Amino acid sequence: MDLIFSDVHGNLAAFEAVMKDAERHKAERVICLGDTVGYGPDPVECLRRVRNYCDVVLMGNHEYAVVHGADGFNPIAEEAIEWTRVQLVKHMGEEVIDYLDGLKSAYIEEEALFVHGSIKDPLMDYVREADSYASFRKLVDTIRQDFQGFNVCFTGHNHRAFLGTDEGFIYPHEVVHRFNITDSKLYACVGSVGQPRDGDPRACYVTFDGEWIDYHRVEYDISRTAKRIAEQGLHPFLAERLFAGQ
Repeated sequence: MDLIFSDVHGNLAAFEAVMKDAERHKAERVICLGDTVGYGPDPVECLRRVRNYCDVVLMGNHEYAVVHGADGFNPIAEEAIEWTRVQLVKHMGEEVIDYLDGLKSAYIEEEALFVHGSIKDPLMDYVREADSYASFRKLVDTIRQDFQGFNVCFTGHNHRAFLGTDEGFIYPHEVVHRFNITDSKLYACVGSVGQPRDGDPRACYVTFDGEWIDYHRVEYDISRTAKRIAEQGLHPFLAERLFAGQ
């Protein structure tokens, strides 16, 4: 069984809660889809634990920004990236930049593809719920044309938990939390550990046994992270959004 998560974003309280909850699954492999750092107040400890805990670690756009600069980021996110880089180098040395720069943006094994963004752009592109028929057709075309050699693409980046299929969008926890993907081709958006944006402030991760995808939500002490954000002098909005899951 694989344990798959994304977008820890320096939120140590959320990451610790997920790792504790995940012990019950006895996963054979752990895969991180990127954005371990950025936004949150504990990037050093989160990155250390991800490196020690995970079998596969991908680059997210925030790792890329730490290495290459936060071009295109909003001012709050850019400020957080600059602060994150300083913290990483101060506590882990310059070699941490080489480590981040060496991360891959995609990993494929058997019938599953793992990316941070999407199959179109594994690093930067977003898989989004369709807001029109045209955008839904675009998703359908991607699944039918580009999913060659694999059935499921696991992705993070959008901080939202859902399955994108050629028949529509499926949201976990509305009816059930587990889905059989046999003979299906779909995006499995795994949500976010450290900054969910689907209206549910609980941390999110998935497990996958080759046939079933299970979504798991975990409560954590958001106030602890908010306090750390204030202590580190990061923008208060980064704490406020955690309580609303936005």
